[in-house]
Amino acid sequence: MNTTAGIESLQNSSNSNVDTMSEAELVLCPHCDLLQYLPTLAPGEEAHCSRCQYQLDARQHEPVLRPALYAGSALLMLLLANLFPFVSMAIAGNRSEIHFFDTSAVLFSEYQQVLAILVWLFIQAVPAFCMLAVIYLKVGMWYRLPAMIWVARVLYMLKPWSMVDIFLMGLLISFVKLVATAEISLGMSFWAFCLFCLLHLRTFQVLDRHALWASIAPSPQPDCAVQVGSTGLAQQLKLCHCCTAVLPLHQAHCSRCHTKVTPRQPASLQKTMALLLTACVLYIPANLLPIMRTVSFGNVTDSTIIGGFIMMWQDGEYPVAIIIFLASVVIPIIKMLVMFWLCYLASTSKQTNSKHSGTVYRLVDWVGRWSMVDVLVVAFMAAIVRFGLLASVYPGIGAVLFAAVVVTTMLAAVSFDPRLLWDAQGQTDYQQHQPNTEGIAR
Repeated sequence: MNTTAGIESLQNSSNSNVDTMSEAELVLCPHCDLLQYLPTLAPGEEAHCSRCQYQLDARQHEPVLRPALYAGSALLMLLLANLFPFVSMAIAGNRSEIHFFDTSAVLFSEYQQVLAILVWLFIQAVPAFCMLAVIYLKVGMWYRLPAMIWVARVLYMLKPWSMVDIFLMGLLISFVKLVATAEISLGMSFWAFCLFCLLHLRTFQVLDRHALWASIAPSPQPDCAVQVGSTGLAQQLKLCHCCTAVLPLHQAHCSRCHTKVTPRQPASLQKTMALLLTACVLYIPANLLPIMRTVSFGNVTDSTIIGGFIMMWQDGEYPVAIIIFLASVVIPIIKMLVMFWLCYLASTSKQTNSKHSGTVYRLVDWVGRWSMVDVLVVAFMAAIVRFGLLASVYPGIGAVLFAAVVVTTMLAAVSFDPRLLWDAQGQTDYQQHQPNTEGIAR
């Protein structure tokens, strides 16, 4: 069920109305900076910003037990995924078998240390830390454990960099490439990894961020009169992006999570533009240089991103070719163009539909990480296809450059402050249809 966060002015309100509203939690939307009350939610309900429709909160059933159980089960599956054979491949009587850890370990042996570290972080270290952090924080709700604030801060900072779901997609693409020329056998660890992916995703789905921070420390509330339905910046208030607390503008650090808080991200447009320009520069050699080198019966073939797409299309593997083309060509280009466009809108006072612009930003921010699928395909192929001159796959320098493009564009999305889109336009578009009552669950 969805709930729209209510908008209600406190000016000239009665004492009974003030008493009722004082029990509700004030929140600032991180995407449009609108100050509003967070309605009381029942388990299974969500609260969305009444201005930009960004999800402010979602209540979950059993908010302590379920995330801890899912995270614990996920860690068990990750352990099993590393203990047994992962995938084996047979060609002309020769067999190659790998474990899950070999996906990154083989890259070290091929002197691709940077790529090996990235792959290990994305599919093993970061997901494992996130699951451990969830268990630690949920246990900390019963027993006051130390460093809970630090663990919660790092958890939400690393969450976008956990890419086990993308690696699973890369495995399926690799199987389509290999099944025509080799016999593929899936080990017990592969199925454990599939379960790990599902449990990992489910853990974050049932994790209630507001309830988590409320269990660590109560949310600080403004000690002065505020006007709900106006922006926080107009009332000398700012948002802590780490724990969602509403703070006075003069307060340098959050009183709950102790992070440094600024009204807007410092030099947001400059950082975003610099990262986007860097991604554009890296994107050219990433497409021109080989992303993968294939040895087959002594013949060496270098494949670029576009070359791999053309080869799979010619082989009739149209669905996989389209996925590769979208993830490695279309999405990075569109993301960079859209981010440039958003930076332009945020730097001008041109009247635009900020709600639609914010929706586009959230979409490109979410979909951008999926461009890493081609890099993870190369990492897996280099690990499993190891038959010497008969058949072998080696990562190319293009894989490193393309990984740098994906990481840079993700950092550009993080550096962009979507509230600038609303600052440039002002509040006139919202005040024309501002509601007067608190949102009701529906």
